[in-house]
Amino acid sequence: MIVCGTLFSGFAGAHLIDEFVWGAPAEFHLSVETTEVLSLVFLSALVGLVVAAGKGTRAGYFGLALIGALIGIADPLKHGLEILSPGAWRSGPVSEGLAIGLTLAALLTAWTSSAAFRRAGKARREEGSAE
Repeated sequence: MIVCGTLFSGFAGAHLIDEFVWGAPAEFHLSVETTEVLSLVFLSALVGLVVAAGKGTRAGYFGLALIGALIGIADPLKHGLEILSPGAWRSGPVSEGLAIGLTLAALLTAWTSSAAFRRAGKARREEGSAE
């Protein structure tokens, strides 16, 4: 799960740079400054969740599962048809690889984190019944 979360963070940062290069802030009517702050908040929260999950907290597992699922669904909805269209998308294989890598890393993080969340909940229940 930590490896998945780390890959997710890396792909997220690189994909955000790709989004900047190709004008995503303007597409959403955001100033560059606002987008930079939102990027900082998102990446800081994501790394914080990886750290919290690494410490074994259920909140960290839950947060990673949630953000992984949201990004894993949102990015293909935003870019899927563009990528599948004939011709190169953005800067070609690099942009496509970043978007696909982000989606896969996000979904894998969601899956591994939700499994860890369930295991932690089960262990907690078993601990409570043993007392």
